[in-house]
Amino acid sequence: MGIDDMLKQQIGDHLPELKEKLVSEFSELTHKDLEDTGDDPDAIVDRIQQKTGQPREQVEAKVKQAAAR
Repeated sequence: MGIDDMLKQQIGDHLPELKEKLVSEFSELTHKDLEDTGDDPDAIVDRIQQKTGQPREQVEAKVKQAAAR
């Protein structure tokens, strides 16, 4: 299941800043992890989920919060 179009747009609009916020938000995540995902919002969420072990819905909610800030 992929993330919704609204979240994809938020991620795409603020990708460099968002990646910085996500590295701060998720201590398990590194800049290299996010570089490897490219600009694919689904890959970003998948990588965070892999690294943290959190449920996808929880990761998506945190990414959405970070994108809105």
